[in-house]
Order: sequence, then structure tokens, then C-alpha cells
Amino acid sequence: MIKGDRKREEIIRTAETLFCRQGYEKTGIQEIIDLLHTSKGSFYHHFASKEMLLEEICRRRVQDQAAIVLGRMSEQGPASFNLNVLFSGMMPLTGEKLTFLLMLLPVFNLPEGRNIRSGYCESLTAAFHPLITDQLISGTISGECYCPDAERTGRLCCLLLNDLWCRLCSMLISALEDKREPDTGDMLAETDICRNALEKIISAPFGSLELINLTELKQMIGQIRLHWN
Repeated sequence: MIKGDRKREEIIRTAETLFCRQGYEKTGIQEIIDLLHTSKGSFYHHFASKEMLLEEICRRRVQDQAAIVLGRMSEQGPASFNLNVLFSGMMPLTGEKLTFLLMLLPVFNLPEGRNIRSGYCESLTAAFHPLITDQLISGTISGECYCPDAERTGRLCCLLLNDLWCRLCSMLISALEDKREPDTGDMLAETDICRNALEKIISAPFGSLELINLTELKQMIGQIRLHWN
């Protein structure tokens, strides 16, 4: 690894640690620079802003999650099984570590939060779209689903999944900021709407997809509520 790449990696690792430990908003660029004993010029050579640094951290975490999901897929198994693994694995609320989620969720309400969330969605699509497309092709061949244009259908699936997890995040953040219990029923209703739409889009049997189960959802909400603020 050349010197410039090594410095970029050090900035990313240090920033991620600080963001998760004390929060994105409370961590300044100068603090990252001081901890690394480097210069502002060195930092800005690699990242134009703290926002772009977090976007890169999110992109890398998506790549790591995609690798984990790929390892859970079955090479010989049915496409329906692999699609369930991919769809559920693309949901950050169940695939991300708690410390990162606790840091990331409040960021979405900041002025730069929309760009960061959009970048996260783009990274998820880039990582998962090719995998989903391949399984839609396999499923169409095996008769488990029907997608004459798997590439475009796969991209639509990614759009729906990104919309779902963003909606769930908004519902969760709103409840936590209002100091009320998040309504798991409403969150599951949103999930069911997306699941039904996905099943229709890929012509899969009703009830064949599972994006997030109730146990996972309640566990995730309970952990976030416990550590929020």
C-alpha cells in the first residue's frame, strides 16, 4: 500500500472510531487531524468534507455487509432462498452494528443527512443490484419467479428496499425524539407493503418473501431505545 493510500485508510479508521464513540456531530475534522498528527492539507487531499468522509465509511460498510450476505447464500439452493437472503441483508436496520446505527440515525436529521442517506442508498444499490439480478435470472429459469428484464427489475427492487429502510428509520427517529414507544405494528405494515410489491414485481408466490421478522424488529428497536442519547 502506497503512503497516500495508507493515510486515507488511517483517516477512515480513526474517523469511524470517533464517530461511533462520541457522535458524528460532536466530532470535528480538527480532532481527527490532531489524533493522526497530520495536517489539514493531508485531510482535505483525501476528503473534501466530513460529510464525504462519512459517505465513504458507509460505502465500505455496505461492501462488508454485501460480502457477509454473499457468504450466506447457497450456490446450489433455490433462487427464492437467495433472494430472501439478499433482500433482508440489504436492510441496514438488521445488518448494521448497533454502535454504527446509533451514530448514523441522528445524522439523518442534520442538514447534510439527506446527502448521506442518499449516498448510503446508492452504495446499497451498487453492491446488491448485480447479486439480485443474477438470482432473478436464475429464478426465472427455474420458474420461482418471472422477470423478463431482470436487470431493470432488480434495480426496481433496490429502489423499493431503500425506500423501506429509509421510511422505517424516519418512523423510528420520530418516535425516539418524541420519547414515545416506536409502533412496531406500523413499521411491520410498511414492511408488508414493500414485501407485497416486491412479490408482485417479480411474480413470486404471495408470502414467499420475508424482509424483516417481528423478533428482529423488536430486538433492534429495543437496543436502540436503550442506548439512544
